[in-house]
Amino acid sequence: MALIDTHCHLYLPEFNPDLEAVIERALDCGVDRMVVVGIDAKTSQQAIRLAEQYQGIYAAIGIHPNSPVIDINDEMNQIKAMLSHPKVVAVGEIGLDYYREYVAVPEQKARLLRQLDLAAQADLPVIIHNREAIEDLYPILSNWVKEKKNPSQPDSKFAGVLHSFSEDVQWAQRMIDMGFLVGVSGVVTFPKARNIKEVVMTIPKTYLLIETDAPYLSPQNHRGKRNEPAFLAYTAQEIAKMQGCSLEVLADVTTHNAKILFGID
Repeated sequence: MALIDTHCHLYLPEFNPDLEAVIERALDCGVDRMVVVGIDAKTSQQAIRLAEQYQGIYAAIGIHPNSPVIDINDEMNQIKAMLSHPKVVAVGEIGLDYYREYVAVPEQKARLLRQLDLAAQADLPVIIHNREAIEDLYPILSNWVKEKKNPSQPDSKFAGVLHSFSEDVQWAQRMIDMGFLVGVSGVVTFPKARNIKEVVMTIPKTYLLIETDAPYLSPQNHRGKRNEPAFLAYTAQEIAKMQGCSLEVLADVTTHNAKILFGID
């Protein structure tokens, strides 16, 4: 059984003391591939370095909607220069965040649009961050999907993933219809996380990805502690139970989804 952690931040200081051990524990738990996701130019470069160092690590590069940036043009140019790296598999983490509006909404939207353009130019999927912004996010993504769709390309290729999905079933279905996958984090193990539980019990597993968002969003049995890729197994077990399938089947399907989305072996 193999699992892919489709969203983690292993470059953060929380992992400085024991990164090697963290990666070893992940491998021991069957998590043999990880997508390390940047939130600005510096961390995107750090994600690439980790991908160069470890065979099972891949990088996503991008500027988070709330990341403090002094010179956005310089940051964008740096991101653009990284797109051709062979282990860069997505543009992200990009999107909108109205929960913590550290960056003004017009600037968040401008960042998102510019990075969606970069993803289309590089033919890469996107990893979308959404907090309380789905009403604004949906039309932006819808327009992007329509504009980037190439009639010569097969329709089976996913456009991206809604990272740590938190909306209801109706929004999940709308995003799926548009070509996006639904990313499920350890939040699904929280007793009161009704939305994502309903989503997981309703939509087919063929549209799900699993992630940790490590060091954040630890599953219930490790809540309040640092999250790490090894804990992905707890999220997978919870989803399998809700889907009424074995852990092995859930792992096979979500791993297949990740391979298709990110174009990895």
